[in-house]
Amino acid sequence: MTKSTGITPRFDGLEETSRVKSRQPNADAAVTSRYSDSDESASVDVSMSMSQGEGSDLPQLVRTTTRLEADIDKALRHLCMDEKITKEVWFEAAYQYLAEHPKAMKVVNGIAKERYQRRKRAADLRKLETIQKRLKG
Repeated sequence: MTKSTGITPRFDGLEETSRVKSRQPNADAAVTSRYSDSDESASVDVSMSMSQGEGSDLPQLVRTTTRLEADIDKALRHLCMDEKITKEVWFEAAYQYLAEHPKAMKVVNGIAKERYQRRKRAADLRKLETIQKRLKG
């Protein structure tokens, strides 16, 4: 059984076979989970017997939206496909590494602040262009 996510697939030169499929069960599928791969006709039943409190060490995930520059997004997606990981897991690992290495964290934060200022200037320019177009009618 496959649910449609309503998300339009990307067409940017990446191979269709390189997609990473989510294997995360629904929240209400605590005891028995049914996973489906849309490329396969047969589905796989996964039964888990979890005793009380056994699932408490599982990470609590949140859903976020991240905006990246196109070139960086493409490079990061290729890197993650090559390493067979997701971008989210890569971000988590990079943060954990930086948290353990304060000097590297300081360098990255400096770069991030520069990039933030550049993005902010670009957004301000886009706003001005929009205002100019509206005034010209």
